[in-house]
Amino acid sequence: MSLYSYIGVEKKLTTRPSEDPNIVALIARDTLDAGVTDKMVLSYLRIQTNNEALTMNQIIFYDKEAEIVGTFEISELVESGDILKHFSTPYVYQTTDFPVWEPIENDTVVPDGFTTKDVADYYKMMDEARSVNGIQQKGFLSFLTTYFKESDKIELYSCWDGDELKKENYRREINVEVAMKNKLLFEMREKEFIIVNR
Repeated sequence: MSLYSYIGVEKKLTTRPSEDPNIVALIARDTLDAGVTDKMVLSYLRIQTNNEALTMNQIIFYDKEAEIVGTFEISELVESGDILKHFSTPYVYQTTDFPVWEPIENDTVVPDGFTTKDVADYYKMMDEARSVNGIQQKGFLSFLTTYFKESDKIELYSCWDGDELKKENYRREINVEVAMKNKLLFEMREKEFIIVNR
């Protein structure tokens, strides 16, 4: 099940360019185990997609996962569907995930059976998650700063695929200037609808 994020606005926005439909995978080399080659990745993807004709030109390699996840982006205009019933704004867009504003802390309990390498891998993964989230936070704040120069209202909502018709669990309004000073106000609980006003 996937979590989808949406933004409702009063004016049309520019969406990110569509991805090349021929590309089947974006691979971050820093997430691969040591010794895994590009050819091994191609072989694995051929098996997973059941497509022996798959070529290297259909895979984009990046050095770091943060390059793939990127910043906060507006993906596409939602022109129909159950999700629209939540919004009062005329334009609703699907977005990349909203960033997390609570600090992302390491779990202090080491599960039984974890080796020293498992713990090191976990800490590396958590550092990468914080780095990616930091990039998304900057992108989200940059978007809001630009958007509120010309508009007065924005609506934010995330829900799980299949839950579009269900009523949101929480609904609240915040002032953008207050929230910019206390960014924890942007933190969304599951199925929470937030109206941000100027």
